[in-house]
Amino acid sequence: MTEKKNLTIRRAHISDLAEMQQLFVGTISTICSPDYSADQQRAWSSSIQNMDRWERLITRQYSILAILDDTIVGIAALDDADYLDYLYVHKDYQRQGIATQLYDAIKLESLRKGFYKLSSDVSITALPFFESKGFRVIKENKVTIQEVELVNYRMREV
Repeated sequence: MTEKKNLTIRRAHISDLAEMQQLFVGTISTICSPDYSADQQRAWSSSIQNMDRWERLITRQYSILAILDDTIVGIAALDDADYLDYLYVHKDYQRQGIATQLYDAIKLESLRKGFYKLSSDVSITALPFFESKGFRVIKENKVTIQEVELVNYRMREV
């Protein structure tokens, strides 16, 4: 795994929203396709229609971006100082250390706020990454979005 030398991590701004949403949908529709059906991917991606929610993610959470050559290549957010709300890496930039750099920045912010263990609800696709970071499954979740059931996992650092 090669870490990008000129990758920068910065806070997300409302002006980044459209590119963040494109990354979100692109990652789900390609990287998650072995683990989730087309219907599940569509249901999951449909959250981009909830603009209020996305604006809250940026304005009320510690939302960060990984930027490489003026392109957003990763997004992540910390909610309530100990819940990793999301972490996605652009479909064209997988396995380059970007997820680890985003995770490390989220973890550092959580530690700065006095929390030592993160939790998250993670996809089937992301499960191995989180296990490699010391997370363990607490329970399997079944989430229904637009009458479509998706499986994810509540995980916590041990």
